[in-house]
Amino acid sequence: MNGQLNVAQITDKQPQPACHFTINCVVDGYPVQLEGQGRADDLRALVARLKAIGAEPPAAAKPEPTKAAGAPICPVHNTPMAPSTKRPGTYYCKSSVGQHPDDGRTLYCTKKA
Repeated sequence: MNGQLNVAQITDKQPQPACHFTINCVVDGYPVQLEGQGRADDLRALVARLKAIGAEPPAAAKPEPTKAAGAPICPVHNTPMAPSTKRPGTYYCKSSVGQHPDDGRTLYCTKKA
């Protein structure tokens, strides 16, 4: 030694933190969630292995069809729903579905959003 103390930073010697990842897939019809840590190459290898055994990405949920104004569409009648005045923020289908057999009252669709 030449009278000087050579000290390395401890952070230089510590392993780099691995990224954390979560993979959702379907294997033989069963939903599976895998969690792990590693490098991007580890993630890529895992996805390749999942594809090799026939795993598939989960099906994306289909959004509810809406009209340009934002009103949802009745799934039965395929017509825009009307906004509720009794429950703001909700909608109801205003289509009639026939008449009551006993007293002749008009019956309406029961779909709500």
